[in-house]
Amino acid sequence: MRLKKGIGFCGIAFMMLTGVCLAKGTVAHASNDANVLLNPDETYQYDVTEDGVTDQVKVKIVDNKDKDDSATITIFVNEQVAFEQKREAGPYWNVNLIRLENGKVFFDIYSTILSDDACIHQLYSCEDGKLKSVYDFQKYYARYGDYYLVNVEEVSGNAIKASVMAQFFTTGSIRFDMTLRYEDGKFRTTSDTFALKYEKGYRKNKWTANRKIKVYRTAGSKRRAYTLKKGNVIKLSKVVYKDHKVYFKIRNSKGKNGYIAAAKKYSYTHYFKEAQYAG
Repeated sequence: MRLKKGIGFCGIAFMMLTGVCLAKGTVAHASNDANVLLNPDETYQYDVTEDGVTDQVKVKIVDNKDKDDSATITIFVNEQVAFEQKREAGPYWNVNLIRLENGKVFFDIYSTILSDDACIHQLYSCEDGKLKSVYDFQKYYARYGDYYLVNVEEVSGNAIKASVMAQFFTTGSIRFDMTLRYEDGKFRTTSDTFALKYEKGYRKNKWTANRKIKVYRTAGSKRRAYTLKKGNVIKLSKVVYKDHKVYFKIRNSKGKNGYIAAAKKYSYTHYFKEAQYAG
């Protein structure tokens, strides 16, 4: 969250959805809160090292004098540097503390440049005075599109519920929900299949092929089910993450299901006529 140069639309939405903003200049006793937004230059008290002793946590964002539009974020735990990241081209950050029912505490660090570009979003634990990445929200996505914004909406028990707005090269902008559960020392999605959300007035589940597209029997299969021809209309119902790859489940006009592989690069000849892309 970079206050000096302003926050883009998606950054504002992220802040509204993910955290509880505390009054400036206060010391926050946040031990009972499941999801707390950390404002820069404020001190928070939170047991982030999970040793039963309250720690002092502070976020600082400084413009770099050596280069215009460059900044560095530093996160201090007990006045020691636990995390530092330098970014260029107008960066901003959001930092939240997430506390699970089991007492585990994680830093949710989200960063972009130029309002929404080059998103970095990971969960970190504090180990031996340093923040260690334990989950990368971008891990399945980075090769398949331009934008992938994950908004943590709720922390319940040992699970994190989030909404996703993804701009895939294949489909353009789509939305879906995902849930991460912490079990056996790791975060895992509760499912690798995500139903698309077709919001009222946003778009209908109608996709017109703008080119020939191979459709396979299952996600990751080499066995072809059929081929879409230009002008064919289908329904696209789900995103599937399998073996670190992305697929889409579709159904043609005859009611036959199949899967298409996500494209790894943008094409001006869009896969579907209805695909919408932000510049």
